[in-house]
Amino acid sequence: MIVIHDVGHGQAIHAFTPDGKVVVIDLGMSASFSPLEWLGRYTKTIDSLVITHPHGDHIDEILLITDLGFNVRQLWRPRWLLKQDVYAANQATYYDKLNAYFDMSDRYNSPVKDGELVGDPKVTGGVTIKQFASRNCGTSNINNHSGVVVFEYLGVRVVVPGDNEAASWKELLKKTDFVNMISDTYVFMASHHGRQSGYCLELFSALNDGAPRLCVISDAGVQDTDATQRYSCHAEGWAVDSRSTLKRENRNCVTTRTDGAIEIEVGSNLSGTYLSVTTD
Repeated sequence: MIVIHDVGHGQAIHAFTPDGKVVVIDLGMSASFSPLEWLGRYTKTIDSLVITHPHGDHIDEILLITDLGFNVRQLWRPRWLLKQDVYAANQATYYDKLNAYFDMSDRYNSPVKDGELVGDPKVTGGVTIKQFASRNCGTSNINNHSGVVVFEYLGVRVVVPGDNEAASWKELLKKTDFVNMISDTYVFMASHHGRQSGYCLELFSALNDGAPRLCVISDAGVQDTDATQRYSCHAEGWAVDSRSTLKRENRNCVTTRTDGAIEIEVGSNLSGTYLSVTTD
């Protein structure tokens, strides 16, 4: 199951594999909700933490990793970014959190042993998890060094980027392994909170012949450069259940700003593989 939390302007995603592994992508939070406090009610172990890129709205809860006593087993981050470039890309109010980010990054420099990597389907209950990023873009815009996480389980693929913009998407599309992994994507999460800057038309030609089943946006409100309609036009549509209305509707795009938290579940039953999407 993948939970896309409603954290306003930010990103916080928790994924749970069939064998109980916990994957956390980004550490966003809102004034009224802490995803890590929510997670801490169930476990204090994060098997894999992915920080797509070190912008403040993606590392907001990093100090709580220690404060709440979490054990992080593995860490992915764009480790090639220089400290001066990262600090220059953030407001001074985030410097304490950036210090914690780099302290954590320095502690996770040993390679993961064979047979232990979270994301290897033999280790994560049949779920494949891969991270992709481009190092070729300039560092004046660290959005373009964001990691893209791809989940695959029972043939269903879910793509979760950071704040990638068109330049990094075009670099990633040059990589055969990336193109192969995102082909036939079922759920695509819009990068950079659904803004126009994160939209890349060329990307959709590699996504299931141009059409994922559903697009997801995590953001607090409609921006001046909102590209929600563009993402909706690319999606085929999928049945989405709402807890608040108790209704099922065919949707092309769901957003945390209007739908609250979004849960994605992939499994199998007597009828075969299923994809279930539920909103608050």
